[in-house]
Amino acid sequence: MGIYLFTRDTLIDVLEKTNYQDFGKEVFPASIRSRHVQLHPFDGYWEDIGTIASFYEANLQLAQADPPFDLTSESSPIYSRPRFLPPSRVDGAAIRGSLIADGCVIERGTTIENSVIGLRCQIGRNVTIRNSVIMGADFYETAERMPQGTCSAIPSVGIGEGTLIEGALVDKNCRIGAGVTIRGNPERHDEPLGEHCAIRDGIFVVPKDGVIPDNWTG
Repeated sequence: MGIYLFTRDTLIDVLEKTNYQDFGKEVFPASIRSRHVQLHPFDGYWEDIGTIASFYEANLQLAQADPPFDLTSESSPIYSRPRFLPPSRVDGAAIRGSLIADGCVIERGTTIENSVIGLRCQIGRNVTIRNSVIMGADFYETAERMPQGTCSAIPSVGIGEGTLIEGALVDKNCRIGAGVTIRGNPERHDEPLGEHCAIRDGIFVVPKDGVIPDNWTG
């Protein structure tokens, strides 16, 4: 396994002279053919997350009891932008084999299994989340941040009471209502399910800022 490093000018030159989009299949091979390239072997943890499925699987692997990369290793510290968020609050929920980021509120009766829960997640009562990656939110909901012209039928950012999410990838700032049922299906590969969701590689995907109303089933 190798890590490719470009100077800024070289990378701009490579990209502007072609219409290539895939680094692994196009940009790197073309650079090797036309330029002087040196390789430094790398034997550490590395995952190619260029597809929905690979991104989903890589995240869930890190939530396992014996992950392929130890997030708490002193020799391999994780550096990220400081957000100065409060600790997550868990009120009578059952959480197994999962990672929970800062600033979350997880209400009573909720079950989370084999999942990754991102920053500022607001999860209502009696929610079930399994085998899913919930990316969280960039902000805490306020009246000023509600979309203009919305009514009470629009859910707040987070996951509403009694919702089931299984085999899903939910991007940031999504509004998932109460009583919603979301399930991925490995037998369904690429299928649109409406304005704010789709099946990709068998995974139920809700894109950033997506809205799913109360009692929706897909």
